[in-house]
Amino acid sequence: MVKVQIKSEKLTSFGGIFPIMEKFDRMLSCTIDSTLGLRSKVYGYQYSEIIRSLMCVYFCGGSCVEDVTSHLMEALCLHPPLRTCSADTILRAIRELTTPNLTYRSDSGKSYDFNVASDLNNLLVNALLATGQLLPDNEYDFDFDHQFIETEKFDAKITYKKFTGYSPGIATVSDVIVGIENRDGNTNVRFHQEDTLKRIFERLENARIHINRARMDCGSCSEAMVEMVEKHSRHFYIRANRCVSLYDDIFALRGWKTEYINGHEFEICSIIAEKWVGKAYRLVIQRQRSINKELDL
Repeated sequence: MVKVQIKSEKLTSFGGIFPIMEKFDRMLSCTIDSTLGLRSKVYGYQYSEIIRSLMCVYFCGGSCVEDVTSHLMEALCLHPPLRTCSADTILRAIRELTTPNLTYRSDSGKSYDFNVASDLNNLLVNALLATGQLLPDNEYDFDFDHQFIETEKFDAKITYKKFTGYSPGIATVSDVIVGIENRDGNTNVRFHQEDTLKRIFERLENARIHINRARMDCGSCSEAMVEMVEKHSRHFYIRANRCVSLYDDIFALRGWKTEYINGHEFEICSIIAEKWVGKAYRLVIQRQRSINKELDL
């Protein structure tokens, strides 16, 4: 005998998002609202609800914020306890969370804008702690570099890569982003970088996240940056700039060791170099044999 099961008419192809919304609410809602503050004390949407609604756009394959109203609202409203807000509300909240730029002036008189976004960076760290991706009182590896993002927005500047955009400084810990500070695209990567690093390091230390090893590219190789990194990490590895004054010493080195880095063969050696007066650091040199059999430092 055939069994007939009566199902609810409230079926949706987006129903799989509901468990994710519930987990988001359990793990992150309190963290978001305590970090950003309550947006409304009566009936309006809180920031946690707005961020959850924005998350649903991406998880459901949307291409723009407006999709939450035009395509997803009818389905998401089938979960009554978790409210979903409109695209207009999301865009207003994003506007509310923007912060004024911090302007630095160079010695030549040029102005460069930075956007620190302290509240959102604090939320980034607190959310990683709330989800267990980072644990307090643990030591981690820290990486910092600048990315060049192409955009045609009105305040975008010409980067050295010959396109208009921004050059945010981005910090990661164990492959998760823990800090982002946006900068004008035409800003030299070393310009006030120590201030950016100080803010990121202090934010992590306030959250009881400790840095074992800090790794950075040659854009961070200056006395001010090295002092900052040395103060906030147990060990640090910063790619040095080419230095003509050391070439004779380097070519006289003996005891090179062969190592494989990312599948490529290099020869490695190290010396103690006084790059800045009164400060000696271990300088690791790597060389690789080029196509014409010449050794390239």
